[in-house]
Amino acid sequence: MSVRSLVAAGFAASAALASPNPGWGKTVTETCTETVVQTKTETSVQMMTETSMVTQSASCSGSSGSTMTSGGNGSTMSTTMSSSSRTRPSTTLTATATATGSGLNDAAEDAGKLYFGTAADIPVLIVAVVLGTGEAQDPYYMREFNNTHDFGQATPANIMKFVYTEPEQGVFNFTGGDYFLNITDPTKNYIRCHNLVWGSQLPTWITNPATNWTNATLSAALHNHVYTTVSYFGDRCYAWDVVNEGLSDNPAGSYMENIWYNVIGPEYIPMAFAAAQQAVEDNDLGVKLYYNDYNIEYLGNKSLAAQDIVTELKGRGIQIDGVGLESHFIAGSTPSQSAQEDNMRAFVELGVDVAVTELDVRLSLPPNATTEAQQKLDYYNTVAACVAVDGCVGITVWDFVDTYSWIPGTFPGQGYGDLFLQPDGADTPLLKKAAYDGCLEALEGEDYNDPLST
Repeated sequence: MSVRSLVAAGFAASAALASPNPGWGKTVTETCTETVVQTKTETSVQMMTETSMVTQSASCSGSSGSTMTSGGNGSTMSTTMSSSSRTRPSTTLTATATATGSGLNDAAEDAGKLYFGTAADIPVLIVAVVLGTGEAQDPYYMREFNNTHDFGQATPANIMKFVYTEPEQGVFNFTGGDYFLNITDPTKNYIRCHNLVWGSQLPTWITNPATNWTNATLSAALHNHVYTTVSYFGDRCYAWDVVNEGLSDNPAGSYMENIWYNVIGPEYIPMAFAAAQQAVEDNDLGVKLYYNDYNIEYLGNKSLAAQDIVTELKGRGIQIDGVGLESHFIAGSTPSQSAQEDNMRAFVELGVDVAVTELDVRLSLPPNATTEAQQKLDYYNTVAACVAVDGCVGITVWDFVDTYSWIPGTFPGQGYGDLFLQPDGADTPLLKKAAYDGCLEALEGEDYNDPLST
């Protein structure tokens, strides 16, 4: 089968799985030849750019049946799969928890939290549906992803970002988000949709200098994107990360330099939340609106600046319901449990919820018993902090299997940051790590059990 045919079949499979949404938005039928590029960018606690990029040549043509519309709501789809280096270090410590009985989400609910959940990159390359590769085609991954004893919440790691949902100005494509929602077990009650406004993963029509944006024209584009996207997904999203990573570390607490800030100024943040609020009110939604960022997991200038955002929005009557603490940590450099508790309470006292939204704890490779024990402790402390704070509603790990982690492809020589591994590689059984036990012990209110002392 040719690449063109694979892409066409992948689009067709996606369209068949996506929920129909007749009459929404603009119907587009086009002929295209493109290179599909996915960049997953996160910013770490070290203020390093974390980028994992995969390119897949793709052609699509109306004559070959590879163009598609999703119920009249979007353009030809361009999506990708994040594919990081699949380093498989040998494990020295494994979890003692059994596959039966209380799982992470069960224990979180028993502890009074709404959920324990995970992010996943499914789907971000629709060709994978045909090729049989990637998370969505790994039966062991999908079985655990849809194991609601462990994961009662899900976050689409990439597919709802601006570059995918509005690839051309005014042309919306929600097929990938629909696919994610349909492939996610319907018993998951909480989908944290991610994200609406960020300085990265933007389409070229936003970033092209030739566009010559003004405050007025870019503000209108921002409002239209936020309002349309929130309205479309509606109450299928429990919460939206409305603005993602709007603050910088250089200096800590200043605004992040991005196109939104450079053209509109700091007002783009209230503007984005106001647009989301309007969509919530116009459509009678119960969606929670969050500000999400890294390096705000402990008290400091950046956390204080995030508190200022909350205070300003609430003072202006603009809806903000929560703050997402990303929590991309390095083993041995994670804030203490008490430091995280104090920080969470500072936000809660402002009248918002908090959530741990992107938790992982990476190690230098290869792992050993000492570093794995430290990793378990760091997971324990973060989860225990959330358990101890009433306003912390839940914990989300940034994927759960090392096989599909973004870390090794971004930080050479580092990885092993998730709760499970596949010792024999993709499409093979999962093995729980000691970090899993660290989470479960914290959720069940147990003291930390040092695996090196047993």
